[in-house]
Amino acid sequence: MRQGLFLTCSTLKSVGVMFLTGIAGMNRVLERDVEAPYLTLVTGPPGSMKSSFCMTMISNHLANQGGFGLYCTVEETVSSLQKSTRSLGIRLPRSLQITDFTELRKDNQNMDYLKFTRKMIEHFKQKEGDNFRVFVLDSLGAIYSLTTVDEEMRKRMFDFFDFLRLQGLYTFIITERYSGQNAELEGNEGFLADAILKMGVDLRNGQIVRTLQVEKMRHIRHSMEKQAVQVGQTGLEIIGPLFD
Repeated sequence: MRQGLFLTCSTLKSVGVMFLTGIAGMNRVLERDVEAPYLTLVTGPPGSMKSSFCMTMISNHLANQGGFGLYCTVEETVSSLQKSTRSLGIRLPRSLQITDFTELRKDNQNMDYLKFTRKMIEHFKQKEGDNFRVFVLDSLGAIYSLTTVDEEMRKRMFDFFDFLRLQGLYTFIITERYSGQNAELEGNEGFLADAILKMGVDLRNGQIVRTLQVEKMRHIRHSMEKQAVQVGQTGLEIIGPLFD
């Protein structure tokens, strides 16, 4: 794969619709952008800023391209998520709806979260139409912790991913993933996803460095190098390859 900058700033504006305008420095990684429907799995250990990455991406996309977005948080409250994003300089657009499942978890122990999520997406799709462009689920691991992962659940997850594609959305699904764990995770999501972005935490010269690496990306030529990620003025940004 090519290394370094794929696109110049002049070509960036003409082709960027999600990744290239969503995260500063992403043109170092991707040759061009992707078109919806596109389902991206964002994985990594705790503290690797998976939620912050997704929030930076979709906030910039909605601000630059317009449209409506839905962010479903299963573990973190809306107020906590908003505080985290503000501390990173991320400006949440008014067209982004953040839905909190934490209270539902307390009151409905046997709730079917996948079914509820589908109905919520259908509701906003009916309300917003093609203006509904982005969906984030944070996180899949939290939903798995509330149910049994078996063959039936894997089939339901396949159907859920298929449903998301039929909505024509840019979809980001966040899930915990520890060192050495396979990309297919609990329900073979790695095989179903169009892209797998692995967030990481490295220790270099006594300092913690957060990283991003593309493990899979259908239809797009991309760098396979591990990229250093830092907090910029308006959220996360990629600053370049991190060499061993």
